[in-house]
Amino acid sequence: MTVTENNTPPPKKILQIYNLEFPAYIEELKIGDYLFKRIKDYEKAFNGMMHLVNSSGSEFNTKIQTGSHQITATVEIPLKEKESVLPWENKLTQLDDILLLLTIFTDRNVFKKDWEDNDNSCVISDHRVHHFGGQLSCSIKYEARWKHIDSGIIKNEDEMKNVSEFGYNLIDIGFEKTLNQLLQLISSKSWQDEYSQGYFLFLYRDALPRQILERSFLTCWTIWEQIFSIKHRKWLPDDDIFKMGADKKIAYILTTYFSKNIDKTGWNNIRRITKSRNRLVHFGKKMDNVTNKEKELLVRLTEQLIAYILNLQPSNIFNSFEKLEEFLSQKK
Repeated sequence: MTVTENNTPPPKKILQIYNLEFPAYIEELKIGDYLFKRIKDYEKAFNGMMHLVNSSGSEFNTKIQTGSHQITATVEIPLKEKESVLPWENKLTQLDDILLLLTIFTDRNVFKKDWEDNDNSCVISDHRVHHFGGQLSCSIKYEARWKHIDSGIIKNEDEMKNVSEFGYNLIDIGFEKTLNQLLQLISSKSWQDEYSQGYFLFLYRDALPRQILERSFLTCWTIWEQIFSIKHRKWLPDDDIFKMGADKKIAYILTTYFSKNIDKTGWNNIRRITKSRNRLVHFGKKMDNVTNKEKELLVRLTEQLIAYILNLQPSNIFNSFEKLEEFLSQKK
């Protein structure tokens, strides 16, 4: 460790973080080698972000508003940073991998302020709450603890058996715990080798914002095809992958990750949506024989697919499993 002349460690570098929404009553998050802390005026910053519902009963009430980007946190940078493991274009650090995970699990674009303010500085990221991603976010396992309002002491369920809950706030430590598990997973050599460094996570991030449905649909379709290619490139030549019909690739994902046995009716529906997708890609024609609900289903299934790939039990809050069964069995 580098020290100063009086044998004290140098001050840690601190960066500001945009749009990180902390779990209720949790002041800090230790993820990887980084410590994220709420800013002093976190409540004001939280209230300044976009909110889609009027709510009460949690730590802070919300009201429907467009909102804007808000600096909600700071992060302490370790003296020696690990390199990123995801395939960014530039050489970045573990912090950038963490910010990507925070983005896809908190429904907001979370990023660092690593520039100096001047007349030409401008934030170009979208501040709005994501349209998609809810099922993946809800796939994080809830883990309850009780935090004393005054002392900050945290107790588990066993420790609270003979204690009044008065004076305690119920908190969820599952978010921090899961994010660290995910960071460890994607950093492992086995996961990196199995999923070709995880480039598809960038595509998944790009499928989440508020945009025309077709863009999210096509991006998610690309993810499915990429996963197929990753799983087959060791034994199947690239030319064969290029020439293989997209319907077979979609069917592979459904059988491998969703455990579906696809019958003749199921194949007909997969080919129907594949034909319509190809028409959209090659000719820019409207997907006449595919409904918006079917396009949205592919996006919702992608949320669950990413959960499987990250070793999480997928949430089914939008009944995607049932809707998939209905899709495969309908006769048109």
